[in-house]
Amino acid sequence: MTPHRCAQLPVPDVRDPHPPRLGGTQGSGLVAAVTLIFAFTFLGLVWLARDVDRGVSNRSAAQSIAFQAARSGAQSASIPDLRRQRGVAVAIDAERAASAARLTAAELFASYELQGLVTSVVVSGDRVSVTVRVTESGVTATGTGTVRAERAP
Repeated sequence: MTPHRCAQLPVPDVRDPHPPRLGGTQGSGLVAAVTLIFAFTFLGLVWLARDVDRGVSNRSAAQSIAFQAARSGAQSASIPDLRRQRGVAVAIDAERAASAARLTAAELFASYELQGLVTSVVVSGDRVSVTVRVTESGVTATGTGTVRAERAP
């Protein structure tokens, strides 16, 4: 009898020194965790940017409203003072100035679609100072405007 050919062939090693790269699920949990961390970080940055942008915008709007309200109040000069000679300071009717400033501020709050409040109107000589407060989503912004009344040249 002749020896069988298979007996002469070497037996292959069944252990593979290089396991398949994509065959297991060992790294999928790490990938999911990293993906979630990046997603939440991105959403947090978007929320923060929106919130900061709204705060800056409200501060700018409050400054603008306060200045325009003060300007409106400064136009409430006393009529007899306006008819006097040049060189004499213009006196402002404090009651009319406060009323005009509050009315202008209310109209501007409505046009900006903001919730706001005039916190003070101070008339001192020929100057009107108005302070307003805007509150939106728990964030408060204040603005102050001061205008001096002058005669036209």
